[in-house]
Amino acid sequence: MRRFSTPLILLLLFLAAWLPRAIPLERFVTIDERKWLARSANFYQAITHSDWPHTFQREHPGVTVMWAGTLALLLRYPTYPLEAPGQFAWEREYFEAWLAENTTFTPLELLAAGRRIIVILISLAIAASYLPLRRLLGAPLGLVATIFMAWDPFAVALSQQLHPDGFVAVLTFLALALFLAWLYDGQRWLDLAAAGVVMGLAWLTKTPAIFLVPTGAILLSIEYVRRSQIPRTTHYSSLVTHPILLIAFILWGLIATATFVALWPAMWVDPVGTLRHMGTEMGEYVERHTTVNYFLGRPVDDPGPLFYPLALLWRASPALLIGLVAALFAAGRRSWPFDDPRTRKPALGLLVFALVLVAGMTLGAKKFDRYLLPAFPALGVIAALGWAAAVRWGSEGWGGGNREWEIGKLSPHSLFPPPYSLLLVALLLHGLPGFLHYPYYLTYYNPLVGGTRTAPYVLFAGWGEGMDEAARWLNAQPDAERLRVVAWYADGPFSYFFRGQSVEVGYSSPLYWLDTDYTVLYINQWQRQLPSPEAISYFAGQVPAYTVRGGGLELARVYDLRDTLLPDFVEIGKESAADFGSLIRLSAYDVPQQVVQPGDSFQMTLFLQSLAPMTVNYNALIRLVDQGGKEIWRADGWPWGAPTADWPLRQIRPDGYTVTIPSDAAPGLYKLTLSFYDPDTFDPLPVTAVRSDRPLDPSTRDFALLWVGDPPGVAAPANPPWRFGDKFALLSAVLPAQAQPGAELPLRLDWEGLASTPIDYTTFVHIVDAAGVNAAQQDQQPLAGFAPTHLWTPGLRVVDERRIPLPADLPSGEYEVRVGLYTVEAGRLPISRGDQPAGDLVVIGKFTVP
Repeated sequence: MRRFSTPLILLLLFLAAWLPRAIPLERFVTIDERKWLARSANFYQAITHSDWPHTFQREHPGVTVMWAGTLALLLRYPTYPLEAPGQFAWEREYFEAWLAENTTFTPLELLAAGRRIIVILISLAIAASYLPLRRLLGAPLGLVATIFMAWDPFAVALSQQLHPDGFVAVLTFLALALFLAWLYDGQRWLDLAAAGVVMGLAWLTKTPAIFLVPTGAILLSIEYVRRSQIPRTTHYSSLVTHPILLIAFILWGLIATATFVALWPAMWVDPVGTLRHMGTEMGEYVERHTTVNYFLGRPVDDPGPLFYPLALLWRASPALLIGLVAALFAAGRRSWPFDDPRTRKPALGLLVFALVLVAGMTLGAKKFDRYLLPAFPALGVIAALGWAAAVRWGSEGWGGGNREWEIGKLSPHSLFPPPYSLLLVALLLHGLPGFLHYPYYLTYYNPLVGGTRTAPYVLFAGWGEGMDEAARWLNAQPDAERLRVVAWYADGPFSYFFRGQSVEVGYSSPLYWLDTDYTVLYINQWQRQLPSPEAISYFAGQVPAYTVRGGGLELARVYDLRDTLLPDFVEIGKESAADFGSLIRLSAYDVPQQVVQPGDSFQMTLFLQSLAPMTVNYNALIRLVDQGGKEIWRADGWPWGAPTADWPLRQIRPDGYTVTIPSDAAPGLYKLTLSFYDPDTFDPLPVTAVRSDRPLDPSTRDFALLWVGDPPGVAAPANPPWRFGDKFALLSAVLPAQAQPGAELPLRLDWEGLASTPIDYTTFVHIVDAAGVNAAQQDQQPLAGFAPTHLWTPGLRVVDERRIPLPADLPSGEYEVRVGLYTVEAGRLPISRGDQPAGDLVVIGKFTVP
């Protein structure tokens, strides 16, 4: 049968590489692509205006990626440089905002255009790799090795993006393959020149391509030693005496350097400054992660030397690992195809590069599995050789030989006789498992080590895939355009698909919780406990409204925050949250001071939310009153200075006030209260506590306690104080030594708040005789209900002075006074003193009745 022609083989290889990468290109966005789109736009603008310094955008340097993005913009939006106002900072979505305001283009369609260019270029580079591989390994082995490289699941997943990782992997491999073809197949200077050009392109893409240099040095040294051991009577003698290997190494580097300079205009005007800038930024970039990494089940800063070996295990396909083991076995036995030095030497070169890359990347603190990608094409070729050896062993059972694998021979028959059909199966086992993870190829992990079941416990997972699906679900919700959603990867992976407002994570800010409808948590957030363990723990106790799954992984969780309360770790007043007539909610409040002096002023903010449309413009009445109900300050009028009938539904309004204390205000504990009323009828809105859904009476919500003047000193402080749970401390208790029957027992309890709580506890005081029988008791909230515990804040002092009525017929004797805190629902709070538990009541003292 007529042999395949080289152009047809190259076309088929291009299609084999292009098809799995080309679909889909608009389905999802990875986390860094938005930045590379903006950098490409800046690069295009700089090139057009001869602004050469601004062709430096990032230390990677990503120049080839930006050239690809520029070509996409040239084809899709050629007038961009003329319309753009200049360079855009890429840390935020400034470029996207400008597109939305000034053009009809969406960032997703421009990104997809750039991706198409990248996919075509990567596919061309993969197909071109067949040419040096054919010379090194023979046509059949070269073809199989190229397909192994084209269908690697990890490589496919990372070569669909407008991003350097996939591009640098294929360029680095092509440069290496061309260099090996020069070194081991005739030393044709055209091969060396091509290898230099492609290495320059790889350098322009991402800095790990620099590991080609030490790889080349090692291989040339090995070759020099090998040739120096050959007798001078052979044709190699002239090569030993002439420093051709050193000259070739220098020439290889010079051609790469010339390419590097020629295609990066920033190098034309300030080469030293550009390289220094690259080195400085790369040094900072390599020394640490911008956020914490994750490895072996825990957040870490530097995963250490085991990271890349384990990343290889989980990111490789079964066929790749099996092929590598078979290659190692065959090479050790010097069996076919490793019995031929023409195969053995290139295989060694590929292995050396993979080892040099892993060793070099291990030195940096910043580690991701995708940084290992340039090693995968080299390892894929070695694995293909291993599978060829395994099939060869199997073919001997059919009486076959190795005639079909002769160098340079390729025909349809060479691929499909029975023994070699096993090789086709191996290829399917290599590519098919990854293809089954469509469209999220990045969710593929090696099933031999547990796949997606074990990967989240070993490696950082997720690069933005799945955020698009979360956005689609949110887009299907009512009034999606008005929704405000907080997401970890808000810019790009989420925002490019969501129709509403997307906001980056900032869980420590109250407004992120108060003014947010939904939040989207991502898989590597709960892996790394970001933004904080408290936030992740809080969400772990909630039920997601929607969960995104893909390829066997739980990728994202969507939580509805519209009717939830602020978590405890958000430091703002929230315990008094209340709904007024199911129309207005006091969600939180910020009263920054616990102690003020007469004549002082301070700023206070109420966070109010509309719960339903309103036809009445209600007034807010805020009062500061003492324990007798006397008012010393008030504010009365429209909240936020705007009619409530005009409030956007569910929007949070920070309503600020300046509270001024009269100069003649009596010292003491005061309370701030809030109510809403109809100014036409003066009818107040009924109030319900949000947390308990309990109606409050009267139609007022107290929300803060405030000392005017300094709190009184602690009388007879207890050392150490008694702690009631983790909420309160009893600092002191004072009572008289004697009391009369029928009189009142005066009692002073000095309390301090340790933590905020939405629960109102009741204080019990029991008068107990020598037999342990209650002779009298009093159960009430502190200060006769004026200072309920939901108003207590950390550090707040509360002096609760009580008078306990004693029975008129109280017998003479000694009596014990016991104190505790309780709720009807949960019982008494446990008490401790120092490090020791102390039951659920405190004996604060004794008195006698004469």
